[in-house]
Amino acid sequence: MRTLIRLTALTAALTGTTLAAPFALNLNVLNGDRPFTGQLTTQAGQVITTDLWQLYISNVALVKDDGTELPVPGLTLVKLGGSAGYQNVPVLKGDVPAGTYRGVRFDVGVPRALNHLDASTQPAPLGLDAGMFWAWNPGYIFSRFEGKAQVGGQTRDVALHMGADTRRLTVSLGDVMKPGTIQVKDGGAVTINLNAARMVAAGVGAEKFDLSDAKYTQVHGGPVADQLYLNLGAAFSLASAAPTAGMAMPGHK
Repeated sequence: MRTLIRLTALTAALTGTTLAAPFALNLNVLNGDRPFTGQLTTQAGQVITTDLWQLYISNVALVKDDGTELPVPGLTLVKLGGSAGYQNVPVLKGDVPAGTYRGVRFDVGVPRALNHLDASTQPAPLGLDAGMFWAWNPGYIFSRFEGKAQVGGQTRDVALHMGADTRRLTVSLGDVMKPGTIQVKDGGAVTINLNAARMVAAGVGAEKFDLSDAKYTQVHGGPVADQLYLNLGAAFSLASAAPTAGMAMPGHK
């Protein structure tokens, strides 16, 4: 096996090709600067206990030093909580050329070409079993968060659903001006953080995200869904923890 690896490496060196290395994208959910444990506090101080949280991740790409993108094919429905937990949740795996990259980009959502297909005929993770399709409004739910909260002495069901082509969120992470932000060597993982607190950190306009107002407890579209889009856009970052074996992210301490 070692002889084969050495011959492959020699062939790559002589032909100018780049060896592929295993690449993985993982997700950590945080509550501020602490690990998320399932309870989320709104800007108004109300605590939501999470029952379900799922989101689609698609169009993953590593950004090369020259600014071009290297796509990592795949669409994943990331299921948070339960047996998956909220830390080091696998998002996507693939093989990419070993080397250095300036960043990673991905979408929260389903590509337009897939977003309006008949869910009853689609394989996982786009089938009806995923529970991420609006029957009354063609298109997928990109991020589905549900839970319960005590508001004014009563238990309220909370459903924060974001979808529609206009709310497909593109996230770009890394220092695009600095080469070597991400180094793919012998395989490993790039970990991204999702700060759950950011999702309920701001309401529409300048008002608070306050569950005593019914428009913040059942969100399926409209201005509050637009605000969720903006909130989630500021919720992602590259993990500040030490990178796993095979990955290095200098400049992000």
